[in-house]
Amino acid sequence: MEQHKEKTGVRILLTIIPVLLAAASIYILYNFSAASLQYKRKSYVMKGKHFLKGVSIGGEEIKPNAVLWLFIIGMALVIIFALFRGIMKETLRAELFELAALVAFISSVVTFSKLSDTLGAFKNVTAQNGLIIIMALSLIVVILGVWDLRQSKVLCALDFMIMPGFLYFIINNYIPMFGIYIAFKKVDYSKGLWGSDWVGLDNFKYLFSTTDAFIITRNTILYNVAFIVLGLVSGIIVGICLAEVYSKLLQKTYQTVILLPQLISFVIVSYIVYALLSNETGLITKLIGGSINFYSEKKYWPFILIFINVWKQLGYNGIVFLSSIVGIDYSMYEAARVDGATKWQQIRSITIPQLKPTIMTLFLLQVGRIFYSDFGLFYQVPLNAGALMDVTNTIDTYVYRALMVNNNISTASAASTYQAVVGFILVLTVNLIVRKVDKENAMF
Repeated sequence: MEQHKEKTGVRILLTIIPVLLAAASIYILYNFSAASLQYKRKSYVMKGKHFLKGVSIGGEEIKPNAVLWLFIIGMALVIIFALFRGIMKETLRAELFELAALVAFISSVVTFSKLSDTLGAFKNVTAQNGLIIIMALSLIVVILGVWDLRQSKVLCALDFMIMPGFLYFIINNYIPMFGIYIAFKKVDYSKGLWGSDWVGLDNFKYLFSTTDAFIITRNTILYNVAFIVLGLVSGIIVGICLAEVYSKLLQKTYQTVILLPQLISFVIVSYIVYALLSNETGLITKLIGGSINFYSEKKYWPFILIFINVWKQLGYNGIVFLSSIVGIDYSMYEAARVDGATKWQQIRSITIPQLKPTIMTLFLLQVGRIFYSDFGLFYQVPLNAGALMDVTNTIDTYVYRALMVNNNISTASAASTYQAVVGFILVLTVNLIVRKVDKENAMF
């Protein structure tokens, strides 16, 4: 009986408090002063309703803020879903409540950021508004929504444990995807990212009208094809060789030694390569009599870069395949030996077929990144040498140079969007082919 009363009390609190907080935040937003400012010796008081409806100050037009309207809609939905307790399915109501609360909170944060940019055009701006209070109230509503999900048994203790990692994944991987709109704008820093002119596909037309598009696409794809094929083959060979080492001490030693390159930064690798290939002091250059200037001869670098990548990834790929080989039923090898099978026949008839799921998984994952290149490998190892640009310039290095050297954020974003879209299509295509051939080894 007491437990029932306690649950009833919690439900009442989860109904009344969010309604009061949401109503208070809407009232504060609409009526409280957003900022006071001085413009041409005149005093102005900006209220939330001015940003909702739009206002003109000293010839400066402030347009209605769509994000603020989104905040009001979110808080209105919070009130509705808080009052709908017992009317609709409890789990669905709690989920919609939390979604509306998150929309309101994110809108308040975006509004605060945009308001600072908008008022930055005026002098002597003194922020007084309740936006900080509104953000705090909306954050409390989000927390109450999480509590509501817990009471509705939508969330459990394990969900709270994974929530920090989940939030990091959302913030780091998904929220930046909204920046794709930059690829369709001509960025003017005086207007800001949101206010810059919309140019549609002009940035893509400019990108593909130059020879750079063909060069970076060709280099990125061909290098990655070589990396995938040689990486898988060398990984399988190393994994099989490690599996044949019966001494545990030696096996661990070999694993450690071949894994070390994976742990070395490309900055260090670039110094190692320079120590070998430098025109003045390079070891290899001196051994061949100094007849080749590697940093001005581009014909050697496709082989150099492929070798460095395979060398660096060899340990990781080998250990992945070793872990799969260890899981193979040893009785299959014993039966093969009884039948007189040689070691090569055992590898060909038992090991390779058993490694097929691992090979397909790694192949799909690497094809998914076939339009991506390791920035350190293609930028730091060749030392950004201009003479090598035709064979070292990939999409990633092109984006970096467009952004950091040429300060062309629109073209850089267009190249990144092109990279992401084509990579996504390739993943779907390859997975569809694998699904047709062998459904069990497809990723989805």
